[in-house]
Amino acid sequence: MTIRSLFDPSKDIYRTIEKVITYGASQEGRLKAEISEYVVTESIEEQFRKLLDRMQLAMESGGENEVGVWVSGFYGSGKSSFTKYLGLAFDDQRTIDGTPFIKYLQDRLHKPQTKALLNTVAQRFPAAVVMLDLASEMLAGATMEDVSTVLYFKVLQWAGYSRNLKVAAFERMIEKDGRTPELHERIAKALPGATWARVQNNPLAIDGLIPKIAHEMYPALFPETKSFSSSTEGFFQFEDQRVQEMIDIVREKSGKQNIIFIVDEVGQYVASRDNLILNLDGLAKNLKRLGDGKAWIISTAQQTLTEDDPRAALNSDKLYKLKDRFPIQIDLESSDIKEICYRRLLGKSPAGETELGKLFDAHGQALRHNTKLQDAKYYDADFSKESFTNLYPFLPAHFDILLHLLGALAKSTGGIGLRSAIKVIQDVLKGEGGSKAMADQPVGWLATTVTLYDELEKDIRRAFTSIHQAVGKVQIRFPDSQLHQDIAKSVAVLQILGNLPVSIQNVASLMHPSVTAPSQLDTVRKAVEEMLGDVHVPLGEKDGSLVFLSEKLRDIEQERGAIALRTVDVKRIFNDALRESFDPLPRVSLHGTMAVATGLKVQAGSAITSLAGDQSTIQTVVELVLASDYEAAKNRMLDDSRSRAGRNIIGLLARSNPELDDLANEIYRCQRIAELHRNEPDQEVKDYCTGQLDRAAKLATQLQSKIKQTLQAGSFVFRGQATAVSALDADLLEAAKKLLSDVADQVFDRYVEAPVRAGTDTAEKFLKVANPAAISSSLDPLGLVQTVAGRASFKTDHKAMISIRDYIDRRGTVDGKRLLDDFSSDPFGWSPDTTRYIVAAMLMAGEIKLKVSGREVTAAGQQAIDALKTNNSFKQIGVALRDERPSIETLGRAAERLTELVGDMVIPLEQEISKAAAKHFPRFQHDYGSLAEKLSGLGLAGSDRIRTLNQDIADVLFTDASDAPQRLGAETSAIYDNLKWALEVKRVLDNGLDATLRDLQAHRRDIEALPDTGVPGELRRELSEDLGTLSERLGKEDFYKHTADFNSQLTHLKGRVRDAVITLSDQQKLRLKEGVEDLQRIPEWEELTQEERGNAVSRLDGLALAATQDLAGLKKLLARDYDINSTLEELKRSIQRQGQERLRQRMEEERAKTGEKGPAKLSRSISVPVKMTSAADIDLLIQQLHEIKAQLGLYAEIEVSFVVGDQPGTDGG
Repeated sequence: MTIRSLFDPSKDIYRTIEKVITYGASQEGRLKAEISEYVVTESIEEQFRKLLDRMQLAMESGGENEVGVWVSGFYGSGKSSFTKYLGLAFDDQRTIDGTPFIKYLQDRLHKPQTKALLNTVAQRFPAAVVMLDLASEMLAGATMEDVSTVLYFKVLQWAGYSRNLKVAAFERMIEKDGRTPELHERIAKALPGATWARVQNNPLAIDGLIPKIAHEMYPALFPETKSFSSSTEGFFQFEDQRVQEMIDIVREKSGKQNIIFIVDEVGQYVASRDNLILNLDGLAKNLKRLGDGKAWIISTAQQTLTEDDPRAALNSDKLYKLKDRFPIQIDLESSDIKEICYRRLLGKSPAGETELGKLFDAHGQALRHNTKLQDAKYYDADFSKESFTNLYPFLPAHFDILLHLLGALAKSTGGIGLRSAIKVIQDVLKGEGGSKAMADQPVGWLATTVTLYDELEKDIRRAFTSIHQAVGKVQIRFPDSQLHQDIAKSVAVLQILGNLPVSIQNVASLMHPSVTAPSQLDTVRKAVEEMLGDVHVPLGEKDGSLVFLSEKLRDIEQERGAIALRTVDVKRIFNDALRESFDPLPRVSLHGTMAVATGLKVQAGSAITSLAGDQSTIQTVVELVLASDYEAAKNRMLDDSRSRAGRNIIGLLARSNPELDDLANEIYRCQRIAELHRNEPDQEVKDYCTGQLDRAAKLATQLQSKIKQTLQAGSFVFRGQATAVSALDADLLEAAKKLLSDVADQVFDRYVEAPVRAGTDTAEKFLKVANPAAISSSLDPLGLVQTVAGRASFKTDHKAMISIRDYIDRRGTVDGKRLLDDFSSDPFGWSPDTTRYIVAAMLMAGEIKLKVSGREVTAAGQQAIDALKTNNSFKQIGVALRDERPSIETLGRAAERLTELVGDMVIPLEQEISKAAAKHFPRFQHDYGSLAEKLSGLGLAGSDRIRTLNQDIADVLFTDASDAPQRLGAETSAIYDNLKWALEVKRVLDNGLDATLRDLQAHRRDIEALPDTGVPGELRRELSEDLGTLSERLGKEDFYKHTADFNSQLTHLKGRVRDAVITLSDQQKLRLKEGVEDLQRIPEWEELTQEERGNAVSRLDGLALAATQDLAGLKKLLARDYDINSTLEELKRSIQRQGQERLRQRMEEERAKTGEKGPAKLSRSISVPVKMTSAADIDLLIQQLHEIKAQLGLYAEIEVSFVVGDQPGTDGG
């Protein structure tokens, strides 16, 4: 009985079934045959309904609605059929035997609702349909490969344009310009009898005639004939322009607004090329925007757009980014293929079903066992009596394997020449593709991976040449063993799949020959071992799986086996695994506030290596020793744990295990061989290296597990006590945590004194609280402040305070860093923030003092706040115990004096005095900061005293007024005396003394600068004694007591200056009057005109000055003295020069009239009295000399004789 006899006789397995469904096959007869064979499963019909619902909703809404559909499914699963028939149903011009195609598709549907929905959507929204098969389209002349270019070319073809992209674009341009008749005329003229339809696709015309016509019709665009072949201008516009043109072309040619673009195998086409994915994204985006919701794009792909779906990464892990552009997603499941194959080919007759049912009842359980697959994530198909009967002679997993195998072949070849899944099934039954005709085999036979290999051998040879060659080598090596050859074919199929382990069990399961056959596992295992041991068979093992190795990989495998092990690297691998075994490091909590973790170290001999957490106080040291040395090692470890150095160490001792070394060695080989060959360009070698690293990672996981098992059988040792790990917990890390909980209590036994976690800012906030009674529990988690009847005090007997006090007492002054470090270490374990908070409380309690920049700070002011604000700031600070505190008498005096100075009541307590001083001293600093400079400027005594005071104030503030109680409370307080003195000085200066002294000093300076002669000289001499007394008083620090005297002195000075101004002013007026008289006595005065005489007098009169009766007026009068003298001299010279010139001119004129030549010599005698007794006598002599001088220019020579006692002589010539 053959398998053929089991089939339904109405299903002829030898009938014609198309190899694949293509968009290009559109003849009526072909379509009729295709649609009559189309099987719509329940799942596929649901996908039709889902898609039609979404399309109807979007088309009704219009606008920028959903227009992208993504149909996914394995290669050959029916995507092309689904989209092709859907598209044709929308084309109301598509008929078969006069009947619209949509009726044929409705006949294949089962539910009336789906049929009605299809009819409604197609009638309401008749669409122009453009189909593009990216796997088979040939691009004629295209220079770009993006999807939009291919689709644009397809649209041009669909519209009747040339199959050459450039010619088609040329036609389109001519058509848009209205020049089509001109083109046809030129064609007819160039080739009589020819039409455009004949030449538009003719290669010779495209290369010769059309470029010539293009040049003639568009000389600007094509300057030369050859320009048509090289130019792309105008053909490839911006993307949105091209999409708009596609829409326009389809709408113009079809007369329909709705458009459906169907693009087959787009996922295979764009693959992992970013530019193509980006272009497809832009195409869908532009169709949505420019098509107004009426231009749709339906794409098919083997990949889904679900990011976590394994098929999303079939060709590219980036395709899922398109999910926003294709929101309607249809997925055709592999189960549909099984149902389609059953209904189209594998359906059984009633007798056949009965026969197979008996066979399954008898052998089904054994068959399940013998064909079970290991780690079959994608192949765990349902295996029931029903599925066995429906799919026989195939098993359910065979269909999933076939689909994945076709997908892998399509990925490598682009799908060219591949058959659909159902066609492969038919060819297996018929035996047409290279396999035995399964239909002619006896009932019980099963299809196997060998069957699939034989059927698809040609495709495998083309797509996976090296694997095919490897099978050929097995066939040559074992020509007489069908078993060895079948194993090779099965390994080849699994290796191509890449997602099912190539284990001996899976090979045996998939090679199971018949329903009744026993397990092939042992037979296959023996044959595989024989093949692995044969140097001529390129079969090897990689990552635990069988694999055909190339010659290069076989050489690398031999190199891998010969790798010399390096102890340092193997140890590193072991240590890494040990570290991972303890990740995360055991951690426990003390009192719910302190996390305690253990570090991890490993000991080998005397060498100890830190693996993690080396800063932790508690360290776990792992040591593996030989079983024979275990007890001795444990005793040694117990002794070490009792020593001071080992007090905080947890020993973990276990017996070494050889498997650990073997695993570490194997990991090293994997890593090393990958490192040696990682940069080789051969992809096979790259994949091998990746596999080796993956294997190393898996082995590392095994090593970690084995380490945990080994340590679980060991013992912990701590402070002289050993505890079996297993006695604590079955899990290593849990056991370590339980032990650590007890160890932490012992190591940090004084953490209980301060078992809190103070905030980073607790110390700062604590110090800022003005009244300790107002400190809240959140700022005082240890309760260091206690309040009774509203009065706060500090618990100086608190254990935490005592510990810090004792610590400082033993060491003297300690720096903050050491304090924080020691109290964060065992046995305390306090956080640095907590330690700072306790120190802040001790400062406020007067227990300690801080040393900041060499100065002591005892007050809880800004200096203390800054010092204790952060751990870093505190590290620079010194901390010491207080030596002694101020006496009650000192505090009383300080409070009384400070009250007097600031005007507010100050309580005689140390912190209160410091706070008051810190509050008010900045005001003193401000008030007296510039007083020294002012005193110096006024020539007053006391500037050094003010500078000393300001330095004292700065010193007090620098320590937050920590020493203010001592400074102000001393029996003799310099700072207090100076503050009182400064207060009085500032008061009298502000009340007017400042202005008086400035005026006095100005008068003194100006008077002392006056000339020694005349009125000013008399003023200086008169006031010299008064000015001396003034300087003496200003040089004493009690100058502020003589305010009245200074005012009187100023009045006296001003009076004397006024008198001097009046006297000097009168003298100048008299001098100006006498000056006029002096001018008139000049001999040449008579030569001036009346106007010139008036101008000279006016110029002198203009020098008269009405001066103010003060120092300014006096200075102006002194300056005017000079002006008067210089002006008078200038006028005299000018008058003499001008008069003499006029006299000379007059004499020359007179000589010219008489014609006389003047004497060359002037002789003159002057009578001089024997005795001159008055100024008038002298003036007369001078005047006579001036007259002679005026005539000097008129003579070449002059002779003057003086006659004593005689009358003046006369002119001579």
